[in-house]
Amino acid sequence: HASDLVSQFSPEQLAAAVERHLGNPSSQLRGGLGELCRLLPPATIVPRLQATVADRKRTALERMGAVVLLERYLKLSVAPALTSDLVGNDDIALQSLMEAIADGQSNRHVYLEYVTQMQEHGSDVAEMVLGLLNRLPPDDQTGIVRLMAQDRRAQVAHAAIERLTSLASTSDAALQALSALAWTAAPAAVEQVQRNLRKLQFMGRRPAMPESTGWRALLGLTDVSGYCNLWLLRAPTEPAQSNGVLVSILFNPTQGVVQCSGAEMLEASQLPAPQPLGSATTIRSPQAEPSTMLEIPLPAARWLLQQALSAHWQRAAVDLPSDYKLYNDLVWQFGPGQLSEAHLSIFTDAGSGLEAPHLDQLAAAASQLVSHPAMKFWRLWATKIWSTATPFAVWKNRRQELVYSLLNELDALTQHTQLLEGMAAALRLQSLWLALHGDAEAAHQALLFSRWMRSLPVPQNPLLIELLHAGLAAHTQRTVSLPHTPASP
Repeated sequence: HASDLVSQFSPEQLAAAVERHLGNPSSQLRGGLGELCRLLPPATIVPRLQATVADRKRTALERMGAVVLLERYLKLSVAPALTSDLVGNDDIALQSLMEAIADGQSNRHVYLEYVTQMQEHGSDVAEMVLGLLNRLPPDDQTGIVRLMAQDRRAQVAHAAIERLTSLASTSDAALQALSALAWTAAPAAVEQVQRNLRKLQFMGRRPAMPESTGWRALLGLTDVSGYCNLWLLRAPTEPAQSNGVLVSILFNPTQGVVQCSGAEMLEASQLPAPQPLGSATTIRSPQAEPSTMLEIPLPAARWLLQQALSAHWQRAAVDLPSDYKLYNDLVWQFGPGQLSEAHLSIFTDAGSGLEAPHLDQLAAAASQLVSHPAMKFWRLWATKIWSTATPFAVWKNRRQELVYSLLNELDALTQHTQLLEGMAAALRLQSLWLALHGDAEAAHQALLFSRWMRSLPVPQNPLLIELLHAGLAAHTQRTVSLPHTPASP
C-alpha cells in the first residue's frame, strides 16, 4: 500500500522511485504511482514530474506518464507547448490506450468507448491498436482485445481472436475470455475460436469453469410479439461490499438480442431478494411500471439466450447491442445453456395430448388462459388495439360484430402471417414461463395455441377472439371511467 511506503521511506526516495518507473506500461503500476504521488508533499513530487515533461531527452512514454500523474492524480494542468513535439508519436497513442485500460479496469464502459471510436476508422487503425497492445502486459490487453474479437469486420475480428489466443497461452483471463466467445461470437468467428481452443487444449491450456455460486436468473413475462426481459445477477460476495452484478437483456425468440444493459457495483439492496426457483417476484422501479419476473435455473436462461442468438445471426445485417458485447463474458463464463427434456419438448413440434381439439374446447382454454395474470401484456395489447380502432357509436349490443370486424381487418393485413408466427413463438416462451412457475394447465394451454396459431383461420381463432373481447371490455371500462371535461363556452 502507498501509505505503508510513505511511512517507511523519505519523500525524496519515493519521488525518485516514481521518476524511475514513469516509462513502465503496466496500468496497475501506474495507478499505484498515482496514489503514491497524492501522499507525497507537492513541493517534492511536482517539480520532478514537471521537469520530466519538459525534458526532450526522456522517452515519450516517460513524459506522457508524468503528464498523467500531474493531471489525473494531482489535478494540475500541463501547458500544451511542453508536449507539442510529441504529436504523431506512436507513444502518444500508446499512452491514450494505457489510460483507457487503466480506467477500464474499474469501469468496463471505457473499453467500449475506446473500441467504438476505433471502429469509426479503417481496419488499419485496428491493426495499429493491436500492435500497440502487444507492448503491454497480457492481462492489460484482454479487455479491449475481447471486444475487438466481436468486431463486425471479419478481418479485424480474425486478427483479434488470434491475438486473444496467443495471450491465452499464458493468461488465464484471456483464456476465459476466448472460451466465453465460443458461445456468443458470430458463426464465422465461432469456428475459429473453437479451433484455437482445441489447439490450446493440446498445449495443456484448458479454461477452468468458475463456480456459479451467487448467480441467479430472472425471466420476465412475454408480450404478444415475443419480447421478453432476462436478468442475470450476482449478489455481492460479502454483505457489506458493493460488487453485485446485474446484466439485463431484452430478447425475442425470432428477432434475437435486442437490448442490453449492465452494472457491476451494486449493493445487495439494489438487487431483488433471492427466491426459490419457480417463484414469481415483483420488480418495482420509480421509472417504470411494476413487472413480474420468475426465478429460473441459470442454465435455462443461457439456453434461451442461445436460441435468441441463433435467430439473431440469421438476420445478417443486424449487429449485436454494444452493451451485450461488453457484458457477455459474464453471461457465458459458465459455458453453454441447458434445458430439461420435459421443457425442451415445448420448443419442438412433438408432444402428447396436443391433437387437434374441437373449437369449443379451444374456446374454454382461451378463456382460462387470457384471464391468467401472466397474460397481462397480451390483454394490454388487445386494449390498445381498441384505443386505435375506428370510433363506433353503439357498444353494448354490437360486441360480437365489432370483434369479428376487427379480426377480419387483422386477417387482411399484409403482415398477418408474420404477426401469427411471432405470437406462436411468444406463446412457446410463455408456456415455458408458466411451466417453470409450476402452472402445468396454463402452460399446456399456451403450448396448445402456439401449435395451432398459424393453422386456425384468424376470424375463428378462439385466443384472438377472447383477447379482443377482454381488450374491448377493458377499453370500455377505461373510457367510461374517464372524467368528463365540460366544453368551453
